[in-house]
Amino acid sequence: MLGSAAQNVIALSDSVFLYHLSEADFASIGFIGVFYLVVAAIGYGFSRGGQIMIARRMGEGRPEEVGRTFYALVYFELALAVVLFLFMQYGCYYFFQLLVNSEVVFAKSMEYLTYRSWGVFFSYTGVAIIALYTGIARTTFIIVDTVILATVNILLNYALIFGHWGLPAMGIGGAGLASTISEAVALVVFMVYILFDKKAVLYHLFTLPKIDFELIKLQYRLSA
Repeated sequence: MLGSAAQNVIALSDSVFLYHLSEADFASIGFIGVFYLVVAAIGYGFSRGGQIMIARRMGEGRPEEVGRTFYALVYFELALAVVLFLFMQYGCYYFFQLLVNSEVVFAKSMEYLTYRSWGVFFSYTGVAIIALYTGIARTTFIIVDTVILATVNILLNYALIFGHWGLPAMGIGGAGLASTISEAVALVVFMVYILFDKKAVLYHLFTLPKIDFELIKLQYRLSA
């Protein structure tokens, strides 16, 4: 969920566990892991415009505008997530055939992506929340949530890749599922934190505004 640092932690965790599973799995995660880092970076990059605008609203002394700016970013990130998800579900089969010569690596990469592609919704929503709390200069809980994400990912990788604690041994597919679940957990934890954040009302975070296409376009131009 939490930006490029969190995605690097997930990629490292997946690689370490799959290294101990088999050479083919390790080679496959090297390819598909880099691909997913690019996917995550797209969402993270487009969140920068929203972060800039949120920081500007705070600097102008207009905290009540933060929520509207934040939700414009969330709407854009979710729309982008739908596009990337559909590409990963239906386009990557043909795209990877142009890049991968090994049938084993191709099959394992697709197996990983079957589960991992769902994480784009959690990670893209997560980077919007990061942009929010970075823009208002309150980053402490971002670090806490990153630690939670990493911990959950490591535990689930151990359980789902090798089949411990009564869970099935899913191999590289388990790594993809573990990564997606850990992002979902981290997102839920941060949303609970927002619910108990006393300043959330000041930012109008509990008021869901209509889609503001002009605001979304402005954020896009700032990010591009």
